[in-house]
Amino acid sequence: MINKIIAKFYDKKFLIFCIIGAVNTILAQIIYMILVALSLCAPGPASVMGDVLTIAVSYVLNMKLTYHERLSIKSAVSFPISYIPGTIINMIIVMIVVNILHFPKIFAKLISLPVTIPLNYICVSLIVKITRKEDKACVK
Repeated sequence: MINKIIAKFYDKKFLIFCIIGAVNTILAQIIYMILVALSLCAPGPASVMGDVLTIAVSYVLNMKLTYHERLSIKSAVSFPISYIPGTIINMIIVMIVVNILHFPKIFAKLISLPVTIPLNYICVSLIVKITRKEDKACVK
């Protein structure tokens, strides 16, 4: 079981996903910090806004570089859906870190990364796999 988990995360796809995720995280963090610093949004919603606004960058880069899949309407619709669990958990962690642990809200989003990165990778990989199977079934 442990070997399967290690094998899932110890490959080239996960490394590329993490690099793209780093770029995406930096963009989402900048958006989050601007919204929080200017008091335009509370930390929870600001975290979600940062994630939502950077999903297009993540979609294009991951489909091309991580999964080597063509862009399609089906994958463009299903890709953001795969981020829903990570986004929800991210927002909950941010709210706990800010409201219960009283951590500085400007950096609270970063605390969730060790949880949300692997979760997002699993969800995105599953969606890509399902979409790929459906696309191949349509071609036959």
